Amino acid sequence: MTNSATVPGSPVRHRMLCCVLAAAVLGAGACGAAEVTDPAAVWDPCDLPDGLLTEAGFPAGSQRRDVAAEPGWAGCGWSSGEAVVRVLFTTAGSPESVGGAEALRTEITVADRTGQRVQPRSTGTAATCTVALPTEDGGLIRVRLDSAGPGTGADVCGRAERVASVLAPALPA
Repeated sequence: MTNSATVPGSPVRHRMLCCVLAAAVLGAGACGAAEVTDPAAVWDPCDLPDGLLTEAGFPAGSQRRDVAAEPGWAGCGWSSGEAVVRVLFTTAGSPESVGGAEALRTEITVADRTGQRVQPRSTGTAATCTVALPTEDGGLIRVRLDSAGPGTGADVCGRAERVASVLAPALPA
């Protein structure tokens, strides 16, 4: 007499294998393992229209890909003689996660979207300001403006907000 659980191709063996696989899949989900989404597959900041970039004061030909320093972010940057702008996107984030606990935060509205202006307390010689805009799907867009050097950052946050406003029609809602 043979044990049907050990016979290759037996229905019992197939059911056992399916149960083991189902438990592994369900267990992975229960332990917090989630499918990682490539943010650039959802929206790629490098696809911003040239006309909007020019209107914002940045030559489209100055584009630099992969400016995102953190995993889980897609990013692109452009530069002019006065400033560098970086547009970054993640599929999961909030304005509160930008800039750290010491950052100066101001609630703002850019093109009918509520977000935050985030500026570090200590900026050194160059000025930096980020406009952080949440998306409807739980993502986050960061428009970060860095002045090109001393004396060029007098109103870096005002300029960051203007750049975000110009780019807003092409940003994910």
